[in-house]
This record gives sequence, C-alpha cells and structure tokens, in this order.
Amino acid sequence: MAKNILIFSDGTGQIGGVRPDQKLSNIYKLYRATRPGPSSPIDPRQQFAFYDPGLGKGEVSGWTFKRTKHFLEATIGTGIDTNIIDCYEAVVAAYEPGDRICVFGFSRGAYTVRALATVLNLCGVPTQLPNGSPMPKYGKTLRKIAREAVQEVYNHGAGKPRSEQPYFDQREELGRRFRIRYGSSQNQDPAAPRGNVEPHFIGVFDSVAALGSDKLKLLFSGALLTTVLFVVASFWFELHWAWKLLGLGSVAMVLGWLAHLARILLKSYSPIDKKLEIDLSEVSNSNLKKRSIHWAFWRTANYDKYLSGEVNYARHAMAIDEERADFPRVKWGPTNTPTRRVDQVPRWLKQVWFAGCHSDIGGSYRESESRLSDIALSWMVQELQECVPEIVINNGLLQTFGDHRGLQHEERWMSEAFRLAWKKKPRYVYEEGELHHSVFDRFEAGPVPIVDEIKYYRPEQLKTHNKLKEFYSCVDDDPNRP
Repeated sequence: MAKNILIFSDGTGQIGGVRPDQKLSNIYKLYRATRPGPSSPIDPRQQFAFYDPGLGKGEVSGWTFKRTKHFLEATIGTGIDTNIIDCYEAVVAAYEPGDRICVFGFSRGAYTVRALATVLNLCGVPTQLPNGSPMPKYGKTLRKIAREAVQEVYNHGAGKPRSEQPYFDQREELGRRFRIRYGSSQNQDPAAPRGNVEPHFIGVFDSVAALGSDKLKLLFSGALLTTVLFVVASFWFELHWAWKLLGLGSVAMVLGWLAHLARILLKSYSPIDKKLEIDLSEVSNSNLKKRSIHWAFWRTANYDKYLSGEVNYARHAMAIDEERADFPRVKWGPTNTPTRRVDQVPRWLKQVWFAGCHSDIGGSYRESESRLSDIALSWMVQELQECVPEIVINNGLLQTFGDHRGLQHEERWMSEAFRLAWKKKPRYVYEEGELHHSVFDRFEAGPVPIVDEIKYYRPEQLKTHNKLKEFYSCVDDDPNRP
C-alpha cells in the first residue's frame, strides 16, 4: 500500500514539542496533526512523518558545546547542510516504490525543503548499494550516502548562478554518477536526466535563506580576535599556566571549527569520461588530468530558486510586512509555467501574500497572538487537502482561528543583550502579486493592532498594488480614518 511520506523542516531556532505550553510554529502544528503514534489514529502503514528542528535549535535551556556549534552554524550559515542531509536521509529510509513525498518548511526550513526537492531531482532515492545489495534503511552507510548527495552533488557550485558554467554541467554529471552508482535514475534509465522520485507536494511558509548575518559574523570575528589576543597576552605577561591552558584550548576549538567550515565549503570536481561508469570510491585514486576546485559560498543573489516541473504541486505563503534586510524573500520557480502544467487543476504553483511579518505567517508566537499565522496555516491545509486527497490529518490536533484583525508583530532586535538591531529593507510586492482575501479584509477592517499601535493597515509595500491603490488616495495621519 502506497503511503504518504511527510517531511517537516522548521525555522531557525524552532524545536517544537519540548515544553507543554510552547510557542509553536505552523510546521510543528502540521507535523503534530499528521504523525502516527500511540496517541494518534493515523496508521503508520498509511503515513510517515519526520520533523527536523530548525537551524540553531532554540528553546532549550543551558548552553552546551552542541548549542555553541548550532549558534555558529546559524551565524555563518553552514548548518543548513545538516538539515538537508537529515531530511534526505529520512526520505531514503522511509521510501518504497509508489509512495508520495510531501515536504513542508518555514523560514530557512522552507529553503531546506526546497533544496531537498532539488537533491531528489539530481540524485533520486537510492535503491541499492554499488555492489547491488539492498539499500540500508538505517545506520552509518545510509548517513554517508545522504551526506554525499547533499555535500558532493547538490552543493557543487553553491553560491554561483544556477546556470553558470562549468558548475552546472559538473553538478549534472555528479548527479548522473550518483544515480548510476545507487540505481536511482528515472525509470531505471542511466541516460535519464533526473532522479527516480520527486516531491508530490511542496508547502512552504515565507521561504528565506538568510545563510548568516553580517552583524553576527562581525560579532563572531570580534570574539575570535579577542580569543587570539587573550592567548598572546597570557604568554606575554606570563600569566598562570591555567590561563595559558584555557587560551590554548579556546584556540584549538576555534581552529577545529574553522577546519570543519573549510571542509564544508571546499568543493571539487573530477573530470572523468562521462561514458565510463566509474566507482566513485576510485575517483580519489585515479590519475586525473585536473580537478576543478572552488569555495562554495552562498550569495543572496544566487540562492537556489529552482523548482522542477516534475513536482506536482507547490505552495508558498509569503509575508508582506517582513522588513529585515537579512530575511529577503527567496524567489522560486520559473518565469513561465512548464507546458505540461499550464492547464493543470489544481494549479501547479501558487505564491500568495499574507499580512504580517515573517512569524505572523509561519507561526511561533504565543497562541493568543497567532491569529494571523492561523490564516496562513488554514490556507496551507486547504491547499494540501485539495492537492493530496490521500493526506490523513488528525483534526482534533489542528484547530485554527484565523482573524484578519489579529496582532501584527515586528522583529526589531537581532540581539537585545548586545543591542544589535536588524537592518531594515521592506520587501517589494509586485503590482500583480496574488494577495490572500484576508489582506483585503484587513484593509477594510478599520484600525487594527500593528506592533505597539492601533491604526489602519496601509503598508508601503502595497501602495502600488493594482487592487489596493484606492485605499491610499487619502493621505491622513489620523489613525481613525482610512
């Protein structure tokens, strides 16, 4: 019996289910209502659900080495690799022929599942090991293969425009080798240009990449410089040996982290004869003419925007009022709908704007302050049920109470302790952008709570929108008048 494989990737710092009365994201709410378990009526033979906590893993007490590592990953932006690997590993472990894969994400988690979809396009789902034995469903070998797919194939050419040569052809070739090695080509045809399985449905809440913050990187660099100066001073002024040992230990930890970072970012490609099906384990020992080596740094302008036409349905809920410069909307999908999807019902791709900031769309505020995020959640559930009627939802665990008059938030501080404010850059909402009906309702509702004020909803981002220009015809500072 074919089952639904549901992958949920949460936003930065989000880890649902840790505390009984927690600020939950829409991703965790969806996961909680669709997972099988002892308290769920959902048959595990009918549906599998996997939840991947967000980059940084927030809302956990204490400050451990692991949390320090997660903080650094969130700061520099490298930790997203681990999230993609986690999700891909879960798919490979659960997949059986005929299963439907549905992926969901919020914030960087949304970008994670979009990347996961591209990994599946490039690599598919392995069906065998290179020696022909069955694919393991657990353990180190499975993890190694998942890491290979993400770090060696998908990440090749990272940070460059998708079509830039030679990286595009190299990445496609690496994908071809992977598919041949693990029996994951479309229709088991080695000449096929894509993997054997791609997502049936992708649902994302306000997809951003935000792979590192310039201010946090500056803070990290300052801490690194301070550590080095401390070590130098401890020897220069002949401090107690314990201080010297502490300093050297700190430097060793920093050097280890930098080596880990370099290993992630350094990518190479071995140009072998495309007609030869060479075992990848032999590549490093081959007498190669040359290797293409580059540093894989993601740049905002080149974040992956690819959406395969083999994905059946894609849905994106976007935040109108998010103004942090480090949280730009990552564009998605081709300019023109693929020919085979033009007349598809339900529609292939929907990208819809909602009122509110980033987490007013993806959730994670107090439940009493989640009326706007409930609107986006309800919309996503309706779209999911229309596109995937086989989906099973425990409705008792997924009640929404959306209200277009709900409180709108604003994330002002990157770090209140260090008084680091986010740099502002309002998003651009194009004149023909698709708006959810609740946006029009909010315009007509009169004064509504917006951060610490009660006023009419008149965001600058919508001032030129073709369907809302009339609301801006009267310029008046009186909050009691439209």
